[in-house]
Amino acid sequence: MVISKNALRGILVRIMSLKKIPQKQSLRDEAYASLKKALFQGVFKPNQKITEYEIAEALGVSRTPVREALNLLRIQGILRQGRGGSYVFTLPSLKQIEEIFEIRRVLEPLAAQKVIGNCTAADIDRLETIVSKETEALDTKDSSDFFQLNMEFRTTLFKLCGNESLAKIIDSFMDCIYFIGLLTLKRKSVRKLVIKIHTRIIRALRQNDATTLVAVINEHLDQAIDAIRKELTA
Repeated sequence: MVISKNALRGILVRIMSLKKIPQKQSLRDEAYASLKKALFQGVFKPNQKITEYEIAEALGVSRTPVREALNLLRIQGILRQGRGGSYVFTLPSLKQIEEIFEIRRVLEPLAAQKVIGNCTAADIDRLETIVSKETEALDTKDSSDFFQLNMEFRTTLFKLCGNESLAKIIDSFMDCIYFIGLLTLKRKSVRKLVIKIHTRIIRALRQNDATTLVAVINEHLDQAIDAIRKELTA
């Protein structure tokens, strides 16, 4: 059957008149976002056991989306699956962390180079505001607040690279070593180093100095893996 141009035009007009279905976040994504937020707020601790039922009850949803959300965290290495729908928050091995840092050493300097020339004075001011908040949180006993600010600085910085996919990949690696970050940042000496590095990053951005910025990023990675090795071998 051959459709005439007029008939085809009429069909297209009718199709275009359909109302778009609103895009809503799935229950799995909502559950995942809630769990991630709780992680960053320090609600969960290493080796803590949780169950699908407990999380489903807390969120007021069925166990299916919770199971899917927990499985995403399991794939990232944050959870280990136990019996009867239970999960345990785990610490990655030193080997796993070193492998992650190998990848970070490639991706983060690349992203840093792209940030130069792609950020505005307002963007740099935003980073500076985060560092001011880090300084205020320096003396707090609970490292989760400082960790959140550290994550916010990283996310804000690498989003400025102009490559959304690259920024997301870099951000995903911090999920894998979440608890290690909390453990190392509980030491005030490590928090001071982070503030110092972040301040130098801002200075390099204001000076539009890609060479210095990349050097500071690499130095930060060296310090981070050194702090992690000390924590895991203590």
